[in-house]
Amino acid sequence: MTLKTQYWQVNPTCPEKEIIIKAANLIKAQELVAFPTETVYGLGAAAFQTQAVEKIFMAKGRPEANPLLLHLSRMEQVESVAKEIPPVAEMLMERFWPGPLSIILSARETVPAIVRGGKTTVGLRMPAHPVALALIDQTGPLAAPSANLSGRPSPVNAEDVKADLDGKIAAVLDAGRTGLGLESTIIDFTSRGCRILRQGGITVEELEEATGMAIAINDRGQEQYHHYQTNSQLLLCQTWEEIENSLADIKHAKKKLALVYTYVEKKNARWESLKDKYPQHQSYDLDISSASNRLYSLLREAEEREFELLLFTPLPEKPGGIGRVILDRIYQAARGSSK
Repeated sequence: MTLKTQYWQVNPTCPEKEIIIKAANLIKAQELVAFPTETVYGLGAAAFQTQAVEKIFMAKGRPEANPLLLHLSRMEQVESVAKEIPPVAEMLMERFWPGPLSIILSARETVPAIVRGGKTTVGLRMPAHPVALALIDQTGPLAAPSANLSGRPSPVNAEDVKADLDGKIAAVLDAGRTGLGLESTIIDFTSRGCRILRQGGITVEELEEATGMAIAINDRGQEQYHHYQTNSQLLLCQTWEEIENSLADIKHAKKKLALVYTYVEKKNARWESLKDKYPQHQSYDLDISSASNRLYSLLREAEEREFELLLFTPLPEKPGGIGRVILDRIYQAARGSSK
């Protein structure tokens, strides 16, 4: 059944109470509402209403084995859904919440199995966005993945949500573009020690500094988060010579191309020479050291403009901080585009 999705513009720093209440009433009526966070837009359902949560999987086309994060607005809500809180996890909550850190703990039986993906654990997050917090204050905990079709780049504005979910959900709270443009970091405390399942808005360095210990990045754990399938194929080159060879092949094949320039320093002499040789191609700048990432917007825009290929200039080998996270997302998108 197709819904008429409502779009409500809301003040991002001081959300209008009447709009928040309208959105909360939809949630309480077991409908889905997309809302902004400091990372990407989320798709919220009442966490303890199984039928409402089922709608998330239907709207997104998401496999039901994939667990959902619970979004909270107050610390006391943690105890209502988690069996125990290890001291180091509590310390990270105090340090980074509200913020882009999701923490996996052992779940209480009150958390529906569909939220847990059939597991005995639950992921918890407290978003650092006034609109999200105001909504959760009215509704209680929300089960909320990103507000996009499964396999699509995460949405960083209401237009992205509309492109994927218009007619599938009840409403969208439009507070403009999100700040970070990257999903939250997911850290798991349900096995011995802790491990990162998904790199995100809180970097490995920040977590290790806060905990005083080395934290493993579980590459196998990240498999369930691989997505970003696009109609534009991503080509990653290691050298400028490789780029020139690829451009020659692309020109011969007459494919529509965009070049993505990823160095922090702006266009250098090598880039200018390519521009002279191939004046017909579009180019994008992507600063992978920036805390405000535009990779997902770039991927969606390239699709809209029907670029068949996105050719990336040489990527740094071992970036630190947020650069490592953005590089991870580029590699994910490249894998998804090759399928």
